[in-house]
Amino acid sequence: MKKKLISLTISLCLGLTLSLAAAEKPAKQELVKPQSKEALKKMEKADKALQKNDVTGALALYTEVIALEPNYAPVYYTTAQINRGQGNYDLALTNYEKALALTPDFALAQTEYIRTLLALSQKAVEGREQKKAIDYYEKIMSVKNIETTYPKELQHAAYQAGALAYSLQDFNKSIAAFQRFMAIPEIETKSPNNSALATYMLGINYSRLNQSDKAILCLEKYVTGPQNEITKPWMPVSHYLLANNHYLILEKKIAQIKEDKSTDAMVTFERIAEAAKANTAIQPNLVKAIELKPDLEDAFLKLGNYYFYCMDFDNALKVYNDLISKFPTSADLASYKSFQQNIEKERDFIQSQKTKKKKK
Repeated sequence: MKKKLISLTISLCLGLTLSLAAAEKPAKQELVKPQSKEALKKMEKADKALQKNDVTGALALYTEVIALEPNYAPVYYTTAQINRGQGNYDLALTNYEKALALTPDFALAQTEYIRTLLALSQKAVEGREQKKAIDYYEKIMSVKNIETTYPKELQHAAYQAGALAYSLQDFNKSIAAFQRFMAIPEIETKSPNNSALATYMLGINYSRLNQSDKAILCLEKYVTGPQNEITKPWMPVSHYLLANNHYLILEKKIAQIKEDKSTDAMVTFERIAEAAKANTAIQPNLVKAIELKPDLEDAFLKLGNYYFYCMDFDNALKVYNDLISKFPTSADLASYKSFQQNIEKERDFIQSQKTKKKKK
């Protein structure tokens, strides 16, 4: 049987993502003071220097405080704030991270750290620096207790990281990000559209990795879920890929059947037909895909081949006739016509074999 490689372009509209929620304003927090009197005096001097807009002097004093008390988290936070104000974002992130490593529940540092990462990730997306944006989103996802402190920011980061990783064809990373999104408590209620699209994207990723069983679970959930103007555009591809994943499983069974050389050709055909008919998900999903997207050439091809496996030659020929008439400029037109002739030969051969058996 002539097989055609599926070249199905799948695009994800990045506009269909969570609205970027600005990080909340930092809540007032009582900060502990340095333990040593010398460090305390330097902190006070640095604070006064800042009030006078003497940023250079303040930074120098904060550096001295760090030398005196390297485990004093607030000084790293304040230094990071200055770094960010000067546009030195990489150094700011480093100092926020030091503050949070020392005091994971440091709310002020956590808030400003997330705020900075959101700004940097947005800038990276706009500059088409997808990998850098993913790195920033992953940092957001790693913030302690972010599920409860900044759930909207977590939703945004996880969803965007998944979409961007898919665009880079890093399917495993995309899966990890979308799984993190779907693991957010009550996410399907809080964000139904993005939950549906995340489920769809998990199905796409698993399909690209040839993990058919996992892909089927996700795609079935997507196509049977509620639909609206946002989710409907992806239904044709979902039905097609749902059928295709079942088709790939069927082909593995067919390969096993063909390996058995102890049976004659007719028995092999019948065993293949039995296996094909047992998979009841292929035909209806391909038909639905074609109904929703009549120009989906690969769906016609797979449907014709499926009928051929079922030894339903009349329907196989009908679909191939449609394939040839609807896609006259296809690069594979010659192979379609050739296989159409093969279907007729196989039909005639099987009919002759059945006639011989009857005569016996």
